Amino acid sequence: MLDLFFKKYAWTANLVLLFAAAWLCARTVNTIVAAIIRPLPAVDLTSVPSGSARPVGPARLEQDRLYALIGQKPPAVAAAAESAAARPQTPQNCADLNAPPVKSGLRAQLVAGVISDRPSSSIASILDLSARETRVYGVGDQLLGATLLSVERLRDERDALGTGFKVAVILCNNGQKEYVDFDSGDGSGAATAAAPPRSFGRGDEEAPAAPGTSDGVKKLADNKYEVKKKFIDDTLSDLNKIATQARIVPSFKNGVANGFKLFSIQPGSLYSAIGIENGDVIQRINGYEMNSPDKALEVYQKLRESPNIKIEVEHNGQIKTMDYKVSGP
Repeated sequence: MLDLFFKKYAWTANLVLLFAAAWLCARTVNTIVAAIIRPLPAVDLTSVPSGSARPVGPARLEQDRLYALIGQKPPAVAAAAESAAARPQTPQNCADLNAPPVKSGLRAQLVAGVISDRPSSSIASILDLSARETRVYGVGDQLLGATLLSVERLRDERDALGTGFKVAVILCNNGQKEYVDFDSGDGSGAATAAAPPRSFGRGDEEAPAAPGTSDGVKKLADNKYEVKKKFIDDTLSDLNKIATQARIVPSFKNGVANGFKLFSIQPGSLYSAIGIENGDVIQRINGYEMNSPDKALEVYQKLRESPNIKIEVEHNGQIKTMDYKVSGP
């Protein structure tokens, strides 16, 4: 019975086997072809963020605990370094307009200062005591590693009455506001403490005039004077006093410097004694044009030895010549 059944339906089994063999062959061929034509995988390294390894700091020992474990004290060098680190640092106050400057220890000395109506145009002649050279500096120039901030009038802490003031150059030295005046620095490079000087504005009171200024000047006629040589020597030896007796600013005409203009001349001062008035422009001295600080310093060096001094002054738009005869030893 079974033999008859298998003989009758044997073709069905063969058909199933053929179908299975065809399906298996088709899957095998499909897998092989897909493996051949499939592109190789590639990684775009440019889009992958590069992670840097976190730096590992060196191992540190707590010296205090270490010395405590071994029953000893830290060496003196370490203690000195810790005390130096705990010492207060120099104030960084150059950007503070209200911070008072202190006396600078730089080897520099102010020779002359010109305070302009525009603070950025103020200039100063400063002596480098180490190189023995005198140069003219403006705002922003470098002086012995410091930056010149301004030329100002400061309260003179040595004046017991509190009404005196002096001309000084304000510097930024290693972040600290310092000043250089007509007294030389000690060369230590460190600022010395001083009473807080105060800047003078236009509305502040001026210093009182020095008494006896006109004792060495005698008026002979209009625009003619006799001046004692000792008076000239004493006056030129104290430039701080000259600078505080009037306000001196550069004068310009048609955009060209033509001298120095004087304002706020103090009664009884040198300028008043020799006939200079407020608003006068000093254009020439002994033929030398006063159109630059360099010329002014050159004339300053020659006035001590000159027997006669002639000053050409522009007064109310008119030019007049002032004659001074130097007398005495």
